[in-house]
Formats: sequence, C-alpha cells, structure tokens
Amino acid sequence: MVIFFFRMHKRLVKGFFENAIKMLSVEGEVHVTHKDEGIYKTWNIEGLAFSAGLHLREQENFCISEYHGYENKYGDEEHPDDAFNLGKCKKFKFGKPKH
Repeated sequence: MVIFFFRMHKRLVKGFFENAIKMLSVEGEVHVTHKDEGIYKTWNIEGLAFSAGLHLREQENFCISEYHGYENKYGDEEHPDDAFNLGKCKKFKFGKPKH
C-alpha cells in the first residue's frame, strides 16, 4: 500500500510541474519542499521538474520555523491527521530556463 501512495504522490507532483510551467513567467518560480533522505530520494524531484521543462535555480535546507502555523500530516487513510517526522528536507526552487 505504501508503494501505491508513493507512486500516486509522485504522479501528483509531476502533474503539478507540468501545469505550473504553463503559468510561470520567465522570472517566476515554483517552490517544492520534499524529504531528502531514504526512499524519498528515489523520487528524483529535479528529474520530475526537468521532464516538465523546469530547471533547478536553487535548493536549501527546509526550516520549519520559517513557516508559522505549518503542520505536516500523513494524509493517508489510517493516520490522516497524524504528524510525521520531517527528518532531512530541502526546499527546491524551479523556474523556466532563461535563454
């Protein structure tokens, strides 16, 4: 079941990138925060963005204290409102290529 949710969420992110590029100006950016350890590294967030035509502009460590009121949730059927250990996360900033 976990693999199913990983694949589903990965497709959701890919679709987000494919739609976001249509709305971005050349100066615009899409910011995505994603776990940067374990099985989550296999998502290849940079590759998903690149396949949609976006390029990585910057990445930095995610600092939860910068997002007042942020609460992470599992969102699955068994623990929809339970928080999970964020662990090591990165904030990726993508944009259209500048020619």
